Amino acid sequence: MKKNLIFFLARFGKGGAGNSIFKLCSSLDKRKYNIFIICMNYCAYKKEFLKAGIKVKIINSRRALFAVFYLNKIISKIVKNSNYNYLISNINYTNLLCSIFLKKKNNLKFVAIERTPFKELEIYFSLIDRIKKLLMRSLIPIFYKKFDLVICNSSYLGKYLKKKYGFYSKTLFPPSITGLEMSGKKENKKSISKKSNIKIITVCRLSKEKNIYEIIQAISEIKKKISLNIIGVGPEKNNIFEFIQSLNLEKKIKLIGFKKNPYNYLRKADLYINSSYFEGFPNSVVEAAQVGLPIIASQSHGGINEILSKGKGGTIYKNSQELKKLIEKFANNQKTFIKKSIIAQKRSFEFNIKNHVTKFERIIDQIKFYNNA
Repeated sequence: MKKNLIFFLARFGKGGAGNSIFKLCSSLDKRKYNIFIICMNYCAYKKEFLKAGIKVKIINSRRALFAVFYLNKIISKIVKNSNYNYLISNINYTNLLCSIFLKKKNNLKFVAIERTPFKELEIYFSLIDRIKKLLMRSLIPIFYKKFDLVICNSSYLGKYLKKKYGFYSKTLFPPSITGLEMSGKKENKKSISKKSNIKIITVCRLSKEKNIYEIIQAISEIKKKISLNIIGVGPEKNNIFEFIQSLNLEKKIKLIGFKKNPYNYLRKADLYINSSYFEGFPNSVVEAAQVGLPIIASQSHGGINEILSKGKGGTIYKNSQELKKLIEKFANNQKTFIKKSIIAQKRSFEFNIKNHVTKFERIIDQIKFYNNA
């Protein structure tokens, strides 16, 4: 009998979580699993899912809290005639809502996938954000006990979950790359740029936690010829553009927008910077490593140390002044950074879709249904 995999992601866009779930579901063995996608209002991959025989259920609701009632009804219908069902919720606030409000059944296992570091709950951007995160921190130790399994996308995150809340988890790296390693092709290592202008790139959602302002500020204080391409869209776009204007950096810094395939931009760059306050497992850093791009990244409390081998494959910084000095150091001498990029490039090919799917299926199949015949 086939097993039902029910993936719930409240906001199913083309960001890290949505992209990872899409890659996974597209590659799972359809002979073993029936796959269902449940999300709110819109699914960026709906056409692709339907074409692959994956069912998509959309709940019309502005808030995840209000969507849980409808989610319960949909799940009840799916699991009615099957002995083996797995609800796979994604991201901490959604996981918490599922653990509080959804009904457990003998034929339904609860699996949570944690994609952002729990350190996120200690970083606030407003009073409302602070209250919300304090509430989540108090509820997690109580309600996460309901999950049959928690999957973390880095061992760092799993260790933090155990130390902070006392919960065990499995580590499953996201399927960050799906192209070059499948075709057997590999990028050449990056050579030292002899151009006077250093080209920097970052790829991310334009939101507060990505801390793009830190890169812009650092560039504004450096006198050398430097340009920056920012690839991505998000709610902070206008504020970022205004900040660029306020520093008269329109000629140096460009907002490129969303690009489905960022590799052409990455290959033309000299340096990649990730500046996030917190990141679960930044796929864009893996993509940069894959093409051999030297990387400078913030200590973002997630999988960055595993991607960059604790600094052997890239340079990890702690504050804005350190970032500025590192950019200047790169501009003056790229050799050390390029040596590190070779290590990161070799490591990046481990984070591929084949490894991800194999381990995911093994983890899921190990969950036992003791009350089923």
